[in-house]
Amino acid sequence: MQVVEPAPLSRKERERLSRRNAMLEAAQSVFAEKGFGPASLDEIASRAEFGKGTIYNYFPGGKEEILFALLDQFYDGLIEVIEGHSPTGGDAPVRERFRVFLSQMFAFLEQRDDLFLIGVKESHRHLFGDDADKAAYFHGRRDLVVSALARPLKEAMDRGEIKHMPPVAAAHMLLGNVQGCYTHVCLCQRYGTETGDTLGSAEQNAEFLTAMLFDGLLTKD
Repeated sequence: MQVVEPAPLSRKERERLSRRNAMLEAAQSVFAEKGFGPASLDEIASRAEFGKGTIYNYFPGGKEEILFALLDQFYDGLIEVIEGHSPTGGDAPVRERFRVFLSQMFAFLEQRDDLFLIGVKESHRHLFGDDADKAAYFHGRRDLVVSALARPLKEAMDRGEIKHMPPVAAAHMLLGNVQGCYTHVCLCQRYGTETGDTLGSAEQNAEFLTAMLFDGLLTKD
């Protein structure tokens, strides 16, 4: 089947995309410094060097629409990492393939730790809040990430490389462990406390979580 290449963007479209990205980058830095709640659209406009009215032209919903645009980028990027670095296939032992896979996930989070923490905070706030639409957004986004993780897990199960278990439940567990591990690292960095000898970098985090998943806590007899 012939792949149809998308038409190149016009100069006007490129300029509009560049402005939008500049606004998102400015908002991300303001949210990281102030938190989403205290951050103001005036600060975002000043940081982006655009008028407040121009911001509304691109994001009519104001800073909340900007937040969800940033989170869309984050979740889409995470799914791309999962689908692009599947631990299935290849000649290396399955444990090593999963370690490399987890290292790629942690490296992605490391490069976007501001968005990661914003996403964790806002997802908890809305998932247990009263706004059904926002709760559905975070629930739906998590389901997409879990589905992307469940596919390689099921493939590994079908090949007999890992134990058979419900792949979606296993994907939820894996995602929860990645999130919990990196939240711990971020909080330790923020408050200047020690993460421990085995945590910190993407490689260290991946090695730690791989050992937990494949080796467990029990010493061998």
